[in-house]
Order: sequence, then C-alpha cells, then structure tokens
Amino acid sequence: MPWRLKEVIPEALKKAGGKEKLKRGLVLAAWREVVGRELAQLSEPLALEGGALTVRVADPVTAHQLTYSRLALLRRYEEQFPGVVKEIRFVVGPLEKEPETPKTPENPERLLWASRRALELAEKAPLELREKVARAALALLQKDRGEPCPICGSPSPKHPCPTCRRLLESPWVRKEVERLKRGRPTGLEGEALLVARHLARQSLLSEMEALYPQALRDETLRPLLRDLAQRFRTLFPGETLPEAVRSLLAKEA
Repeated sequence: MPWRLKEVIPEALKKAGGKEKLKRGLVLAAWREVVGRELAQLSEPLALEGGALTVRVADPVTAHQLTYSRLALLRRYEEQFPGVVKEIRFVVGPLEKEPETPKTPENPERLLWASRRALELAEKAPLELREKVARAALALLQKDRGEPCPICGSPSPKHPCPTCRRLLESPWVRKEVERLKRGRPTGLEGEALLVARHLARQSLLSEMEALYPQALRDETLRPLLRDLAQRFRTLFPGETLPEAVRSLLAKEA
C-alpha cells in the first residue's frame, strides 16, 4: 500500500526512541523510492553516519551505474530530507535481503514448453547472441510481462526497458563503446555489455552510411570504409553488412 513519509513519522518516532534514530530509519527506508524499483532489487542501504549513506550493491556493474547516478540520488534525498544525506558510498557484496519472489505461472506445463522452445531457438543463433535470443524467445512465448526489450531481451511493457534506458545515458557505458569499436577489451558484463554492443552497432552502421557516398566517388576513402566494415564483422560476426557497402567492397576485392 502506498504511504507518505509525513504520515508515518509520528508512529515511527514512538517506536524509534529518538529523532536521530528515526531520521536514520526513514533515510534507509526511503532508498527504494529514491533509487527506483529495479535498482533497489540489486542494492540495500546499510547505515547513515555523519551525513554519509552507505549502500551495499550486488555487483561491480551496478555499483558503477549507481556511482554515475550519485548526484541525482543526492538531489532526491535533499528533496525529502534537506541537509541529511551529504554523500553516498557504495560497497560491493552479497545482499542479505531475500530477492523478490517471481510470479507463479498459471500454467507450469506451458512454462516448461516455452523454456524448451526458447533453448531450441537460441541454439540456432550465433554463440555470442544465444543468451539474448533465449531470453527474448522465452518472453514472447510466455506473453505475461510484455514484449522483450530489443537490447537485453527482458520482458518489459516499455522499450527499451528501464534498466537499458538508464544505461544508454551512462557516460561510463558510452566510453566503453569506443573501446568495443576499436577491438579493445572491456570490463562490462550483463545488461551494460548488451547496451554497449547495441550502441557500438548503431555507431558503426551510421559511420558506414555517412562514408559510403563519399567512398563511392573517392577511391582513397574506401580503405576507411573497409576498416569500419571489418570492425563491424569482428563485433557482429552473425550479421551482414549493408548491401551497398558490401557491394562496393566486393568490387575492390
């Protein structure tokens, strides 16, 4: 049931035994509202001491994501608790809280069938895309939480899903996109890696599209086009180049 902080303060004050203790409790309780439901499942507030809020995070990727959002989180806390939370520190470690229990499917036999069918479809995809294909196929076959996100494959009523939407705006992810495009290793994993690959794909296709008309007229630009095409093939071996680019480069071979 939704609640407002002002409505629970009087009762909480009696149970907490003091304003300072109450203040800490309310700040910790407000974390889910401040950070959002998805990221709240991957983190938990531990303590508030000297204006510094310590939050445990499930993995390094989420910790990086939250670090980039720190100023926005501080602003949200300032709106609810002026002058109380001055810093947020993130530590990586196993969460003590129990994960949310997923909705029990109405038809277990259909879920089993959907899982098997999703795996069959995934086996036909390139190795690096199998996990994404399996998740997307399972979401489509279950039809219970929305269509799959075009980036990570997770079922979502909105596209991209909330997690991928935030990662698309992350400076940290965008920096790693340039490393991927140049064939360098990246420390990304999970949804962050899928988002980075999505952005790298869009960027390479856009650069090839812009360079193609010039390379068609000027042969000296074709090595640059070939380099972009090679990077695209390396990153996405299961995909084909745009028809125009492929035809022009075939003539040069």
